[in-house]
Amino acid sequence: MKTDVIIVGAGPTGLSMACQLIRYGVDFVILDQKETTTPHSKAIGVQARTLEIYEQIGLSQDLIAEGAIAGKVRMVVGGEVRGEVEFGEIGKGLSPYPFILIVEQGKHEKILYDFIKANGKNVLWNTELESFTQDESGVKASVKNANGETQTIEAKFLVGCDGAKSPVRRWLGLTFEGSTFERMYYVADVQIDWKFSHDAGHAFLMKDSMLAFFPMTGEKQWRIVGTFPEEFAKDEGDALYEEIEEQIKQGTELDLDITNVNWFST
Repeated sequence: MKTDVIIVGAGPTGLSMACQLIRYGVDFVILDQKETTTPHSKAIGVQARTLEIYEQIGLSQDLIAEGAIAGKVRMVVGGEVRGEVEFGEIGKGLSPYPFILIVEQGKHEKILYDFIKANGKNVLWNTELESFTQDESGVKASVKNANGETQTIEAKFLVGCDGAKSPVRRWLGLTFEGSTFERMYYVADVQIDWKFSHDAGHAFLMKDSMLAFFPMTGEKQWRIVGTFPEEFAKDEGDALYEEIEEQIKQGTELDLDITNVNWFST
């Protein structure tokens, strides 16, 4: 198989790259180990610059229609609101999208994927990059599908859109600069009965950990992001949901009822 660009990874980054290549008439092959787009909410914050770029492709309004604009955040201490910050028009005069959009990654990816299919292209799902080589003429990549069959793809460029633990970056010998903040984070998408309204985010201010609630589309639906205390000594993936919920209740100092859990991760 021959093409101009190989895109490794079909999350929001890889799918966005594919949409731009369609816009410019550049041929590509995009592949991912997954079966299809994610069913989970995962990353939910969309910035103004993303929407400006999507406007070029005609997708910004579709994404806005699937999400909610975050208008304000309330600061909470000891279970009571102590202050409020408005940022519904935080970029007014700087962007046609002067706000932060909250939209689930699963919905986000589907919009991009539908655009790709509508333009006669598709993703090679269940396909893994095994290795690649490069020389003056371009790149040769060996890929394997779910049946264990391998094939070689030749291209001018290969783009690594394969996440935080990117094999492409590792194989190229590129380092991931910076230091690690050694603390276990958790995220949970839940339905909550509590005293706060759904028109704002809520940040709980604490000395040794963080906890924030973001309103999601749907009645009483919230994304919770928080940290365990520093002394919490478990590996990623070993934390139970019950431990997360206990941490949430301790951090808020509120009598709240989590009635449904849609997704959680550490």
